[in-house]
Amino acid sequence: MLQAVGAERAILSILMKEPTLVFEIDDVIGPADFTNSGAEVIYSLIRDIVLEDRAAQIDQYSLISRAEQRGIKDFLSLTHNGELLEALEHTHVNSSTLGRHVNAVKSMSVKRQTISMHEQVKDQIEDFGGDAIDLKAMVEDRVFQEMRLLDSGGEEIECLADNFENVINAYADQNALIGLDVGLPRWQRDVGALRNGTVTGLFARAKGGKSQFSAHCAVEIAIKQRLPVLYLDTELQLRMQQMRVSGILTAIDFSRIESGAWKSNKEEVDKITKAFGLVKNSPFFYKNIAGRSIRYVIPVIRKWFHKYVGKSEGDTPCCLVVYDYVKLMDSSDLKNAAEWQVLGFLLSAIHDVAAQLNIPILTLGQLNREALRIDSESTIAGSDRITHNVDSLTILRGKKPEELEADGEQRGNCMMKALLARSGPGHDFNEWINLHFDKSAGQFKEDKRNSEVIAAIQGISPIRDRLEEVETAPFGELRQDE
Repeated sequence: MLQAVGAERAILSILMKEPTLVFEIDDVIGPADFTNSGAEVIYSLIRDIVLEDRAAQIDQYSLISRAEQRGIKDFLSLTHNGELLEALEHTHVNSSTLGRHVNAVKSMSVKRQTISMHEQVKDQIEDFGGDAIDLKAMVEDRVFQEMRLLDSGGEEIECLADNFENVINAYADQNALIGLDVGLPRWQRDVGALRNGTVTGLFARAKGGKSQFSAHCAVEIAIKQRLPVLYLDTELQLRMQQMRVSGILTAIDFSRIESGAWKSNKEEVDKITKAFGLVKNSPFFYKNIAGRSIRYVIPVIRKWFHKYVGKSEGDTPCCLVVYDYVKLMDSSDLKNAAEWQVLGFLLSAIHDVAAQLNIPILTLGQLNREALRIDSESTIAGSDRITHNVDSLTILRGKKPEELEADGEQRGNCMMKALLARSGPGHDFNEWINLHFDKSAGQFKEDKRNSEVIAAIQGISPIRDRLEEVETAPFGELRQDE
């Protein structure tokens, strides 16, 4: 049996003389990490006593008394008629070695748990009746979850005051927008940025530009900034996305790229040639997931992350995952649940993997017909379960005729409205970002927010009023042609 009996006894000997040290190690090891039943109970009793009274003294008699209070009737037999207690009390171990002993005990515990987990997975594999991809997903998910449980440092309670000043100064020293830069600074600020560990949701009507928007973001990150991007596509094929990327990079109409008409135009040839160079060796990864369930998709994300990213620490994103778009993928998903429940589960799984890997995920979704009438989270196709699992939610839509007439062409043909934002200000009823969207070539250009436009108009009006009050023209009277 894998065990570290000497290290277990050393830990207990140290704690009997310096019991408050239990607070230093209790987030790393617990009673279950001890292989000797007596040692397991002794550690548990020491922790109970110290949690109740930090100043308590620990000896064999206090442990026997606490065992009686807890109703542990076989305590003496577990400790070999108290011989183990006496030996621990009279054994001197330097407290500076506590960390080494804790590591030895935890290492053996991890090995035992890992072997046990593999044996359980073996039994599950033998009894599994699903297809190959579901089997792979089950095994990977089980191993991943078990490894998280074996992480000895992730559950430590931290003091907010520790390093407080340095953290705040570090934000100032960054002197830049937190999160990924996709070339839309107003939107990034208003939704709270595409941050590590978050899911950014963008929803539009069918054929409303959401896929072109996500491709625009992917191009900005993978091709222009050379950060790894995984594009998960439920609709298009790789060739179509490659064509779209060329249009986004060159501003050449998709129709001209598809037909090859660009080859007869020297300027367009130069643009396409430049695009070839930009795309070459870029970390833009693509996976078509049409018809695949979330049980398939999550392992794909993890595998890509570990192979092409490696790790993601702190606030600075080093990659992006695009999920285009959230919908039911497999009719079998509806066997035991309603559609809104499945969509909620899907978003929950996406949010969990974003948090686990500490990466940003941009998720696209579809608006229902109600979006033609109002801008509200109720227009999200599926359920409010979706909104509960995104960190921000933006509606992208074309402007209505009356809005185009009121704003004028210079303010763009589309708008983006951030309905929900956990880390940003979002938009209230009268706020949105004006957007120029050229659907023929996938071009997006941010314009001013509605509030900025109103402020500019209000600033101009007083000047116009003062000019009207001036009786004499400011440059004298204009001479009239005869």
